[in-house]
Amino acid sequence: MSSEITVDSTSTGSPNAAPGAASVLELQDVKCAYGGVQAVNGISMKVAPGAFIGLIGPNGAGKTTLLDCVSGFNRAYSGKVFMNGREISRRQPHQIADLSLMRTFQVPRLFRHMTVLSNLMVAPQHQRGEGLLNSFFRRSWKEQELANLQRARETLAKFAITDVAENYASDLSGGQERIAELSRTIMSVPKVLLLDEPFAGVSPSNRLRLADHLSMLSVEMSVTVVMIEHRLEWVERLCHLIYVMAGGRLIAQGSMEDLRKNRQVLEAYLGEAPGAKTSEQ
Repeated sequence: MSSEITVDSTSTGSPNAAPGAASVLELQDVKCAYGGVQAVNGISMKVAPGAFIGLIGPNGAGKTTLLDCVSGFNRAYSGKVFMNGREISRRQPHQIADLSLMRTFQVPRLFRHMTVLSNLMVAPQHQRGEGLLNSFFRRSWKEQELANLQRARETLAKFAITDVAENYASDLSGGQERIAELSRTIMSVPKVLLLDEPFAGVSPSNRLRLADHLSMLSVEMSVTVVMIEHRLEWVERLCHLIYVMAGGRLIAQGSMEDLRKNRQVLEAYLGEAPGAKTSEQ
């Protein structure tokens, strides 16, 4: 049995998507269980190019497990995942990353004993210097490395963290870690970016800056974004469409204004919709 609704952002449109655009990401009846717990229970969705999608729901709804399945960090699932019409189901994470689908995690995964600049420099794919043969021919990789270095510095400037470029990642604040991880991801030139609670652990003073950076990814760089986030004010601000998961299923979709009036959504978050009658009434 599939989810109660089928998510299709290609039909509702997004600011960066052409009318009738094919989906950049498609899931077909994805299911994943841990023992007797059905963490993801028949999710089907289509995401349009350039869309900024919010994925919300109570703790334990299956949101992170769904991103793990899509990005290859969990391959013990049934169903199919497609990117630009090409099936990527159960591929290794690095194989999916090669197709320009990237993700971030609830806890940033930086190389903590490397500088911020070095973290960015390892991100570009297929660097010539990584090959044994090319390493003997300095010119074959040096020019590429210099180009990557320039792009890394430009990326740090774009995300306003040039001042910590030579700092070790272990010395960064929570907000700086988030932005450094995002900057490193951009060095991989993603077409689709999966974000898992990007505002978690970020100080109030840095949340606005992070929101501006995420908006820039979508609007200026046309990156398709699917974001899990519990801070609903940022979901409402950033996302073109919002989808709600509960019990491993998609139960609702729409704007935040619509979802605030949705009885299923209220019950999922509160256990019972306000004003609902009880057996004692």
